[in-house]
Amino acid sequence: MPITMPQSTRMAKMKEFWEEGFQGWEEYVMMAVKGYAFFKGGDGQWDAADIIALNAKGRPHLTINMILPTISLITGYERQNRVDTKIYPKRGGNRLTALVLTALSKHTEDTSNGLYERSMMFLDGIIARKGWIGVDIVYDDSDPFNGEIQVVRKNPFDITEDRNCPNYDLNKGGKYIIESYWTDKEWAGFTYPKCKVELDKMKYDDLDSRDVYNIPGDKHNPDKFKARMRETWWKSYEKAIYFCDELSLERKRVHKSKIPLMQRILEVDRRQAEEEGRAPQYQVREVVIPVLNVTTTMGQIELEHVERPFGEMSKFPLMRFTPYWINGDMISVVDNLISPQQEKNKRRSQALHLVNTSANSGFFNQEGEGADKDELEMFGSKPGVVITYKSKMPVKIEPTSLSSAHITLEQLASSDIKEISSIGDNLRGLPGDKGESGVLDRQRQTQGLVGTEMIFDNYKLTHQIYAETVCELIRTGQTFSTQEVLAIAGDEKEIDANIDQIMEALRSIKVGKYGCKVSKSPNNPTTRDANTKMLLDLAKAFPEVIPPEIIIESSDVPKREQILESIKAAKEAQAQAQKQLMDLEVLKIQAKNQPQKRSLQKR
Repeated sequence: MPITMPQSTRMAKMKEFWEEGFQGWEEYVMMAVKGYAFFKGGDGQWDAADIIALNAKGRPHLTINMILPTISLITGYERQNRVDTKIYPKRGGNRLTALVLTALSKHTEDTSNGLYERSMMFLDGIIARKGWIGVDIVYDDSDPFNGEIQVVRKNPFDITEDRNCPNYDLNKGGKYIIESYWTDKEWAGFTYPKCKVELDKMKYDDLDSRDVYNIPGDKHNPDKFKARMRETWWKSYEKAIYFCDELSLERKRVHKSKIPLMQRILEVDRRQAEEEGRAPQYQVREVVIPVLNVTTTMGQIELEHVERPFGEMSKFPLMRFTPYWINGDMISVVDNLISPQQEKNKRRSQALHLVNTSANSGFFNQEGEGADKDELEMFGSKPGVVITYKSKMPVKIEPTSLSSAHITLEQLASSDIKEISSIGDNLRGLPGDKGESGVLDRQRQTQGLVGTEMIFDNYKLTHQIYAETVCELIRTGQTFSTQEVLAIAGDEKEIDANIDQIMEALRSIKVGKYGCKVSKSPNNPTTRDANTKMLLDLAKAFPEVIPPEIIIESSDVPKREQILESIKAAKEAQAQAQKQLMDLEVLKIQAKNQPQKRSLQKR
């Protein structure tokens, strides 16, 4: 069993994590700040020294922001094609529990506005190399006893991770994730009353130098009500002995005091197995398992340390997304667009400067015989001016024609941005060549999206890690009561009938394993549009097989429900009219046959 680590040893370990994690952190912050500046545009796309030099010379510095629409299109595509999560049973799991976990996961996203939070994480990633999202169990004032799972997008400037982890998924080899944030000193004193005296004595200078970033107030006069708190999520390891039932696939961890009892059970099972000629039902496994820890500090003060904050869950509650991941190096979409964007801004500014300077090029004015020099300088460029001269008329200096090289270079910069980002005119919704078919245009759009596949593959992997973490937290956090589960997922009678067994499986992570499948949601606008087009093509080929109701139901036409009701009413009226027509024909036949029946009766 684990041995409790002394506080001094633990704080020394935290400092080692901090020193390693913050190596190169300032370099990342500078690149991330630059990425956001180029996304927003304006003077943020120019060096401050260049702006000062140009302003001193009276020269313009334009910003033609091509990065904003490029990033907006990528994040817009993600929002139009959001993914869904489906939980499926693995070893020892069952279908009904998987259905309930799927419903509870979706409910968690709905109550936390998870779709929006995930989209903001995606936006952070493609701009600043890294986007973060976190899950936690929170307790509010209305219900301080029953927690609720919350999904929150995290500020990428507040988090640093184990930079030596070789894997995209930090749960595979990652040692720690550190999150720092500003909090209220008074709240910290009430939350951690044992440390209140030390917190009151703590000064701004006691904080780590890296924690002065974005301090409320300023460096010389910081906000006295705020303090920087740091949560270090880290993993330790321990050996564990598990008693496994090979029939039910249930596993239970064995405390060292219960080992003699376990050995007796194994011996009895072995003898019975030999007598019955079968394999033993029980097995013992000794494995090394990760243990999740969270240590909360402020300055050099340890406020709290919690081992297993979410029970048996060992996954980090913070998940990272990066659009390009190559052997541990992270690249954003903006990184490689900065140089062509700067080139475009400079060339356009230079072209405008040349136009401004050449518009009023001046005059050749012969001394003594031409016009008055002062009058020419003051009014020579004004429209409708009348200038008198003696014997020689002033001749306007022919302005130098605008350099085509500047325009060409600017156009090349725009083209470079499209090629580097793989976002061409067809993906931007711009019209193609005249006479080009819609099918060919869609094919080009599909081909253009191939260039963004790596981005969305990494995002899909992040979503899978996130979905697995939420699923595990649902099982270990035990935040849903039986009544809530029935209200959220109790639509099927089978679930209502087996709710006790389902709740037992939900509340024990040791029973059954479950996986997460991530796929495009069928309710996405682009998916619905594609499905409607396929149905229309099928309806043209098989008009008698596919009724119009199916096509209308899958589309996004306005007043869809009213149209379907009208079609239904029209069909019912048509069927009623046909029935009345048939009844009338039957009456006619009966009336025609009536004299024959009377004749037969007389005979």
